[in-house]
Parts: sequence; C-alpha cells; structure tokens
Amino acid sequence: MVKAFCLAWVLLVSLEAAPAWRETKNFILKKDEVAKIVIKTISPKLERVFFWRWTLYTDKKLVVHEKFDRVVGQHILDLDIHQAFRKRLLGAVKSEQDVPYGLVVFKKFDDVNKTAQFDFFLIDRENRVEVDYVSKEPKK
Repeated sequence: MVKAFCLAWVLLVSLEAAPAWRETKNFILKKDEVAKIVIKTISPKLERVFFWRWTLYTDKKLVVHEKFDRVVGQHILDLDIHQAFRKRLLGAVKSEQDVPYGLVVFKKFDDVNKTAQFDFFLIDRENRVEVDYVSKEPKK
C-alpha cells in the first residue's frame, strides 16, 4: 500500500513538473535554408522573429545558427548526446515556471537529400505568446 502511494505521488509530481508543449511544428531544412517563426506577445503587443539554419553536418553533429532579437547564437547538436536547444521567448512575470520558451530538437539527418529534420515545441503555460510559422526561406 505504501509503495503504491509513493509511486502515485512520484508520478503526479513528475507530470506536474514536466513541461507540456502547447504547439509543435516540424521543419525539414536544406543547408542554409532558414526556419522563421514570428513570436507575437499578447501584452504588450509586440512581434519578434526567431530564425535558425544549419551550415554543417559531420560525424552525427549539426552546426546550427540562431537569431532572436538581434542576438545570435551557435549550437552544435549531436544525435547521440545533445539534440536540442532552448530559446527563452519572454521574461518571467511571477516565477521562472511561467516563462514561455521554444525548444528546437534535431530529429534526424537525411544523407540522400542532405536535409535536417527539426521539431519546434512551444512551451507556454500562461498563454503569453502566439506563434506564426513562416515557411522556410533561402538565406539572405
């Protein structure tokens, strides 16, 4: 009985703590194709753009460049170890748990077509942002 209660409590706590994504979108990008996502804040009304693209794939590692609010970054995503990066979309209001963020996950690389597959997850518990997914575009 005690074991069942402990197991139920652990499951309940882990489900509460696990981030539940609100939206997901799949992207398949060729080298230097840009994924573009428009982030619209509800209050105040602002539009911000999040871009990412990949430039090199070797030894199961993918070099990804991202830009959000004129701040650029570079990530090396590995299919075996580090497959994702997280982008904070807004600041905290009450606590760090209400911060909306996007999670870009490198799913696989197609050697035949030379394309990388990504999933974008929007985690936003407080519904503070809206997202428009712009189709991929060539690098400018």
